[in-house]
Amino acid sequence: TRGPRRRTSPGASTGDEGRRAERGAALKVCALSFMLTAATAGLLTLAEVHGLAPLHPVGDPTALLVILAVVFAAAVVTPVSFHYRGDTIMFALTEIPLLIGLVFVAPWQLVVVRVVGEAAGLGGIRRQSFVKLFFNLSSGATAAAVAAVIYHALIQHYVPVSPFGWLAGTVALGAAATFSQFVLHIVVRLNGDRMPRRTTPEVRTAALLLLASAALALVVLDAAWWNWWAVVPLVAVGALIVFAYSGYSRLTQRFGSLQRLYDFSDSLGSVDLEPSAAGWVVLEQVESVMRARRAQLYLIDQSGVAQRQMLNGTEQSPSGSVRLPETSVLTEVLRTGMATLYANNPGTTDPNTTDPVIGTFRDALIAPLRNAERAVGLLVALDRDEALDTFDTDDLRLFETLAAHAVSTLERSRLMEELQLEVETRVYQATHDHLTKLPNRSLFLNRAAAALEESGRAAIALLDMDRFKDVNDTLGHDIGDRLLCEVAERLSHAAYGRATVARLGGDEFALVVPNIIGPEEAIGIVRDLQAALSKPIDIDGLSLAISASTGVALAPEHGENIAALLQRADIAMYIAKDRRSGIELYSASRDQSMQRRLMLGGHLLHALEQGEQLSVMYQPIADLASGQVMRVEALARWKHPELGWVPAGEFIGIAEQMGLIGQVTDFVLAEACAQAGRWRQAGINLGLAINLSGRELSDDRLVSLVSHHLTKNKLPPQSVTLELTETEVMADLAEVSAVLARLARLGVRIAVDDYGTGYSSLAYLHRLPVQELKIDRSFVTNLVDDPSNRIIVRSSIAMAHSLGLTVVAEGAEDEVTCAVLADAGCDAVQGYYFSRPKTAGELQRWLIDGATLSYSKELPPLRPLRILDGSLDDDDLQRVRRGTGQA
Repeated sequence: TRGPRRRTSPGASTGDEGRRAERGAALKVCALSFMLTAATAGLLTLAEVHGLAPLHPVGDPTALLVILAVVFAAAVVTPVSFHYRGDTIMFALTEIPLLIGLVFVAPWQLVVVRVVGEAAGLGGIRRQSFVKLFFNLSSGATAAAVAAVIYHALIQHYVPVSPFGWLAGTVALGAAATFSQFVLHIVVRLNGDRMPRRTTPEVRTAALLLLASAALALVVLDAAWWNWWAVVPLVAVGALIVFAYSGYSRLTQRFGSLQRLYDFSDSLGSVDLEPSAAGWVVLEQVESVMRARRAQLYLIDQSGVAQRQMLNGTEQSPSGSVRLPETSVLTEVLRTGMATLYANNPGTTDPNTTDPVIGTFRDALIAPLRNAERAVGLLVALDRDEALDTFDTDDLRLFETLAAHAVSTLERSRLMEELQLEVETRVYQATHDHLTKLPNRSLFLNRAAAALEESGRAAIALLDMDRFKDVNDTLGHDIGDRLLCEVAERLSHAAYGRATVARLGGDEFALVVPNIIGPEEAIGIVRDLQAALSKPIDIDGLSLAISASTGVALAPEHGENIAALLQRADIAMYIAKDRRSGIELYSASRDQSMQRRLMLGGHLLHALEQGEQLSVMYQPIADLASGQVMRVEALARWKHPELGWVPAGEFIGIAEQMGLIGQVTDFVLAEACAQAGRWRQAGINLGLAINLSGRELSDDRLVSLVSHHLTKNKLPPQSVTLELTETEVMADLAEVSAVLARLARLGVRIAVDDYGTGYSSLAYLHRLPVQELKIDRSFVTNLVDDPSNRIIVRSSIAMAHSLGLTVVAEGAEDEVTCAVLADAGCDAVQGYYFSRPKTAGELQRWLIDGATLSYSKELPPLRPLRILDGSLDDDDLQRVRRGTGQA
């Protein structure tokens, strides 16, 4: 019968646990064999008790017993195989000697002669192991005893060659076969396996084969009953039929294999599969065409690592990577490049071979898979489906042909997979940013359009990192790129499942939120994104604090197409940058002002390139004690040919946002230093104050640029004062300290401008090389009428003086303010009361005319200070704390 197929993976490691399991199974089989032997003895004893004797004894049974033993041995050594629907059913013609023995010898003689014959065939010729031989002999002996007891119980006084005798013989043979099959099921279970479930056609075929074998045995019995010589031609004819059928069966199998090979090539040629799926199809066909129990496929890459697929019947073992050691037969086949047959003699004591990669096998066919350049793999067929049949040279030639077809299919699948991968890669590259792996502008527009088409409601947000250019300029583009990747990862994580995040270019990111309910939902998601960005980012030991400005536009409120929404989100983003608010929702009322800013940005770039529209004016700063001009502050002015004078507060902010502030500073520095040099040549020794943007402090060229203009125009360094706003100084104290130290070593003076508007402390400013403090005009303008402002100004002046700093008050617009400042100890003032900004020519004539600051030093009645009565409101207290450096 067809044997069971193991469910364990081929080549599995047989460790101590596996060996213990095998020993346990062997002990169970031996125990079963002892039980069968005992059952046989019991049945023979029962036969002796009933006096069972030969039904038709012969004169001298010795020759008959020898002949029966030889026939039993021949039957088990040369079984007949029958192929049905891809399966092989094997049976031994033991029914003939068994039926002859039931009639012509006693039951105990039949059992002994069967044991002797099968022991010679299975043990002497087939060389079965002790456990297997013990089981087969005990099982055959018990089956013979069962058949004898049943046959003698049925036949009684009937003649064996009569119809009832034929029926009794058929029943006895059927009982023996059924008993053998039952015991086989038991021993398979003891080994941890399970017999395959037979289908109805298989059961019907096995029954027909048993009936045919029983009928042949009855024919031989009838001939022997009347004349023993009549058995000779029957045996000869039977042998010829068996040998002829065996040849016909092998020839049929060859033609069937060729047909399956053709079907295999045809099926693979018409199916497009990925390599792994094609591999399983190949392995299935190998099992079918070669009638193998197992099949394996090894695909080898350039490094020599093989990807293995294994098929055991219908069970697929998981694929994995393996290396091929030198001791493996697979390595030998790869080295020779030739298909190889490994077949063991089934008659040996141990017909199995163990390979470190393949595992344990009885026989194997191994063929290399080669393309035009090299060996790309190996194909393996293991263990012929028939237990007593092996692969031969004809199978090897057939297997080589199959391997040639298989390699073409696998190569075609590999090329198709590579082509598909390349297509997917190109599509991915076309729709994703190469640095951050986020969707790019193209994919973002597609998803945004899909979101609008789906529900008509969506939010578009544009997010731009603040001062990212400074990171690139100071730390390098490599750090900048890594910072962008980290930002992209945080944004993706924060928006996961709620929105699509894309990188549009540079440091600009975009967000589309589908099915938006209202502005609160969009703003909430953006706040989550900004919260994710608020935590410092560590790169190579540097802790970078980043922020971003975001503009949000909603559909359909702010636009019904992507272009309009992007434009309005962009406007909202610039408003967020200008107001430093972080997030702004688009507002139509701010659209016109933002459009003007965008327009002015373009005009400003053009003006800087031409160098004709920009100019410098100078506002004097007077010493309160002497009334003389200490220095002048250089102020940038822009007169557009069509728009007229553009306020400095407007275009300076635009220049900072567009990254043009450096060019503006370069222009002012060059013009003012050149003009100061000309004044010195004319005998006017005048100090010069120039404003710097905080972004200038991150420019490595700043110190060398200042030094260059001083040297070029022969200006003493102490005559130039560089002014920086309080907020910019405190934004990055460590970096500012380093730059200011270099400027101080150059000899120029450093002043802190707009003091009081930020949240700094004089204690911090004392650590910097600062010589001067300029109080913001917002505290000076209402100095007379606002007692809290007088507190701030007086305390600031007193603390600045205690630190050795001079104090300049901006916004002194009347005589009384000058008097109050003088009374508070202020050193100098700047404002319209003394002089408005002037051109260089106007200023020169004004100075020649002897301009001085004059004011009455008598203080008029002022509103009393409200410090002692505790009536300052919260706003007053906050302003006092900021001015005195307490917060």
